[in-house]
Amino acid sequence: MMTNSDIERLQFPYLTKDEIRRITNVERTCKVATTEWSKKYWYGVFKELCTMYGVESYFRKVIN
Repeated sequence: MMTNSDIERLQFPYLTKDEIRRITNVERTCKVATTEWSKKYWYGVFKELCTMYGVESYFRKVIN
């Protein structure tokens, strides 16, 4: 059985735990945003973090 740390290591093998936490928190917040302003804002933050950490492929996978 795979643990959470195993899954994190497979998804983002070169990111630190803080970077993974930031990306997953912004992803979760983007999904539950209700107003148009908050949807646009958190989408932009999510995109910027993924670009900054070099995980654009994950961003594209989540958005589509």
